[in-house]
Formats: sequence, C-alpha cells, structure tokens
Amino acid sequence: MSVVAVDDRAAWSRLCGSILRAHPERFEIEEATAAYIREVAVLPTFAVDEDGFLSLRVHQPRAAEVYVMGVRPERHRAGLGTALLEAARRTFETMTSSICR
Repeated sequence: MSVVAVDDRAAWSRLCGSILRAHPERFEIEEATAAYIREVAVLPTFAVDEDGFLSLRVHQPRAAEVYVMGVRPERHRAGLGTALLEAARRTFETMTSSICR
C-alpha cells in the first residue's frame, strides 16, 4: 500500500466527496460535508489510491490536526487509516524541523 501526497487540488475535493458520501451515517449534514470538500482543496492531503484520504490542518509550526479523513467502508480494517496517519505524522515532522531550525 502506498500513501501519496495529492498534488491536484480538484482531485483532493473529488476524492474527499466520494469517500465521505460513502458514509452517509457519519456525514449526513450536507452543508458540513460540502465544507469539508471545499476546504480540503487548500490543505495538505494524502491518499491511498481512491480508497482513503487524510487532510491535515497546520495551525502553527508545532501544532496540527487531522482535519478530516476517510476510508471506503469496504477497505476498513485493512491498515489504510494507520498508513495515512503515519504519512501525515512524518510530513508534519519534516515541516516542523525545517521551520524550527
């Protein structure tokens, strides 16, 4: 399984929308789902194929949060979420080490 940083901003939003809408029980408020889809276009986003994604919101050089993440229901329990979290952690550590030198 390979986690990649998504470079195409429109692709971030398409992937986010596709996966979030595969979870209607969790993302049932359309306005909130639409906000996630819009906002991931400007955030660092990672993906595992078309099966999972994670968007990271950096608040300051040493503070970030997982803004939104999702994995297709049929791929749950396959390690995709763990791989996405690890990629985000490594990227954030790289960002903070270059900023805080």
